[in-house]
Amino acid sequence: MFLDRLNNEEDTGGNSAARPLVVTRDSPRKAFFKKLNRHGHRSSGPKKIKRRDGVYRGNSFAGMASAQRVVVKVNPVKNKTKGVGSGAGSGGQNLYHHIHYISRNRAGQDGEKAILFDGENEGLARQDFFELCKNDRHHFRMIISPERGEDIEDFQGYIRKVMKCVERDLKVKLSWVGAVHYDTDDTHAHVIIQGRDGRGNDLVIGRDYIAFGVRARAQEIATELLGERSLDDIQKSIEKEVDALRVTSLDRFIERQVNEDGVIDVRKANNFDKSAYYESSLKGRLHYLTTTGLAIESPPGMFTLNEGYQDVLYKIATRNDVIKQLYGRLDGELDDLAVYSLKAGEGATIEGRVLDKGPADELTDKKYIVVEALGGGKHYVPVGEPFNYEKLDKGALIRVRPFDQSSGRADYNINLIARQNDGIYDIEKHRLYIEKEQNYIEEDAREGYLASHIKRIETLEQNEAVVDMGQGRYKVPEDVIKQGAEISAKINAREKKRFYPKLDVLSAQAPEDLTDAAKKTWLDKELYARSRSKSGIAQSDQNLEKALEKRQDWLVKNNLALIQSNGDFALRKTALRDLTVMEVHQEGKFLATKAGLEFNAQKVSANKEYTYLGHTELESGKWAVVMQGKDLQMARLDKAPEIEKGSKIIFNELDRGTFQMKALEQAKQQEQARANDKDQEREL
Repeated sequence: MFLDRLNNEEDTGGNSAARPLVVTRDSPRKAFFKKLNRHGHRSSGPKKIKRRDGVYRGNSFAGMASAQRVVVKVNPVKNKTKGVGSGAGSGGQNLYHHIHYISRNRAGQDGEKAILFDGENEGLARQDFFELCKNDRHHFRMIISPERGEDIEDFQGYIRKVMKCVERDLKVKLSWVGAVHYDTDDTHAHVIIQGRDGRGNDLVIGRDYIAFGVRARAQEIATELLGERSLDDIQKSIEKEVDALRVTSLDRFIERQVNEDGVIDVRKANNFDKSAYYESSLKGRLHYLTTTGLAIESPPGMFTLNEGYQDVLYKIATRNDVIKQLYGRLDGELDDLAVYSLKAGEGATIEGRVLDKGPADELTDKKYIVVEALGGGKHYVPVGEPFNYEKLDKGALIRVRPFDQSSGRADYNINLIARQNDGIYDIEKHRLYIEKEQNYIEEDAREGYLASHIKRIETLEQNEAVVDMGQGRYKVPEDVIKQGAEISAKINAREKKRFYPKLDVLSAQAPEDLTDAAKKTWLDKELYARSRSKSGIAQSDQNLEKALEKRQDWLVKNNLALIQSNGDFALRKTALRDLTVMEVHQEGKFLATKAGLEFNAQKVSANKEYTYLGHTELESGKWAVVMQGKDLQMARLDKAPEIEKGSKIIFNELDRGTFQMKALEQAKQQEQARANDKDQEREL
């Protein structure tokens, strides 16, 4: 009887009639398409969803329980930069790295290099696809991993069939490359799709098709090649979930059935109108959770689930995945490895050295670092996409801090405007303040900046922290910053928000390697702080203390510090500035020699025209490298430039020797726009 009712939750329209799980008369393909109501006349079932509002939606439907299981992950990724170069650092830098990643050595069959292929060819060159896509707005990354991928003899042919189905669904010709990886337990393929369609427009695929459609097509083709899953296959997949230390489909079903007190009642023979086998597996899962301390059975058949038990399972599974990922990469045991919590309010502050770094997964640009704390213990830290990740050497000294709420800067600005206007925040007055006092914000970014504050004031009003007076005016209490912090904390807790931590790079290189560096280093900053009875770190260790001692000796030897009569070490007043000058001059001379120019140590002039050669990152920050005539000069920047090399530029001096750089053409356009605005004001 349980055969008739197995997984009857898959039936639609209330139909509980039995459907064969093992087909003998029809071919697997024919039987599968019958179940999808896509073979012959179709009276019901999923309908074709047409292209709407520039979004390709395709045909989105879910496969049946008997279909081969395939994990499909699709991620649209914005190209990081636009440019004209042909290597990393130009347009599509992240695309460049991902193409190299999927076609890396030892990932292919028999430990060989993974081969790039498309719909017709294989052995493709990485550079060809990169050149095609590097200046697009975005690209799509996809992983296709059938449960029985090792049984598919022609995996490239399988991927080609899937992609042809996707093209038919979307009614668009796609440019793509793929690579099959055999270096993990599951054979899988990576596919990169160009972010433009056959007509040259930006390719935008509907979320429903990304979430369900590609997977359904991959299941279709896998089922066509391997046949339907047998009853035994289905039962084994459920059995694996009973004692799995991760969140399973059984847990998600349990979550939907528990009452307000977190209690689920399974005392009847059949509690949820499922098959006897499914009911048995569900009870087995609940009994297993009691053995882990995540549930209590009392009385028999009544299970109380711990609040947040799925979070515990998620953490365990994440740690197991991390240890598997790091196996062989780190020396020593990983028993003391802790995974840094991204949940709001849970992260700790850690200071230590970088032991390892790499991509956090195979689909995104997110990264990880492993930090050995100065006080002991290893920590796996997901870090998203920090701007300084690439320059972070192993051995670097960093501080990891939790980021569990907004910085409060918007609340601070709202309060600032309100205090200037008798406690009233006025959107129009804020706009005028931005134009007058914050002209360093690019003009085309000002409306977006203001919009973020409008959104925040609306959030504060909805939570009764401020009072809406109409016409874009709000009455703001003096403690709005404190109230805002409390509101953010409540929102984060309610929505179970997760945040990547903040990284403070204390020293991008190992401090032990900088004891004789002719530049300002973290060692110098720490020695300066200690001379004032302070320290920049909460803990230290023996190696760090030895490095500080060696740095002291070098500074004294180079007349940048002295040993006082009482035996204390002291930096000279201009030591830190002199070290910065030494670094800039050393880098400038090196770059000038390389470019066949002369290094000019003088400060650049505001509003003077230069040719932009690029920028370099020094210990003291980002520096523009420019040319005028035969001279090469350097200027400290407020932020990384997004200007093509060779462009004519001008500088605006901000403060403390820091400059803002603009393309000359852009500056002229902005000046003309301001002149036109003034002319219109005069006419009015």
